Order: sequence, then C-alpha cells, then structure tokens
Amino acid sequence: RRWMNLTPSDIMWNTSDTGWVKAAWGSVFAPWICGSCVFVHNMPQFKPAVIAETLSRYPITTFCTAPTAFRMLVQHDLSSYKFPSLKHCVTGGEALNPEVMAKWKIQTGLDIHEGYGQTETVTICANMKGMEIKPGSLGKAVPPYDVQV
Repeated sequence: RRWMNLTPSDIMWNTSDTGWVKAAWGSVFAPWICGSCVFVHNMPQFKPAVIAETLSRYPITTFCTAPTAFRMLVQHDLSSYKFPSLKHCVTGGEALNPEVMAKWKIQTGLDIHEGYGQTETVTICANMKGMEIKPGSLGKAVPPYDVQV
C-alpha cells in the first residue's frame, strides 16, 4: 500500500509475468486491498513501442515493470508520446540503474520508485512516494518491517 501508493481511483498496470510473485502482489493483492482497477494487456513479448502507446492511450495512473524494461523504454524515443494519466512508477526484481532512473525522469517527469522484497515477505524496503530518492538505494523499511544493515 505504501510503496505503490494506490487509491480507489487508480488504474494499475503491472507487466510482470504471472509466474512471478510480483504479478500476484502487483496485479492482484495490492490493487484489490486498495480498491484500485487493474489494467491487463496480453503481450506475447515486451516491445517498448507497444508499452509507450498503451501508457499514452489508456488512463493508467500507476505503472510497474522490471528495471530491464525501463531501460528498454528509455532507449526508445519517447518524445512523441504523452502519458497524461501516469503519476506513479514502481520497479523491483533486480537493481535499477541510476542512469535509467535519470533518463526516465527527463523523458517523463516521473520518478521510478524501487522496491525490494522476497516471495515470502513481499516488499520490505522501498523508495516510497514523497521520499527523496537516492540512486542506488532501496529506500527505507516498509512497516511493519525493521530492516538493519
């Protein structure tokens, strides 16, 4: 709830494959708990142009995809696309490259909020909305967790 920052008026699109726990939490449980709508798109393979067109065409407010997918998106020319409804972006599953984060911010005006968790714990650390994001950092512990390094 704190990391995805979903509300009943949000439309959540998570591109994770259904075989990953990220799909269960990002496409089912978190939106369901928050009363949000889930956007579903059947894509046989990831294509940056299809992602950009979809974000441009539909009123998706929260977008979750892997860091590799964000990297592919920022390498694609996004200048002809506008994402009028998009207001929150989250990622996880692997480290987010600080250069990708910076390029996404330049191209869209939005931050990417990285989270870390495991199948058994879900998200335990995250850069939550409203926090200052330090590139390379996983943010802070998500309640009820007490994380110490």
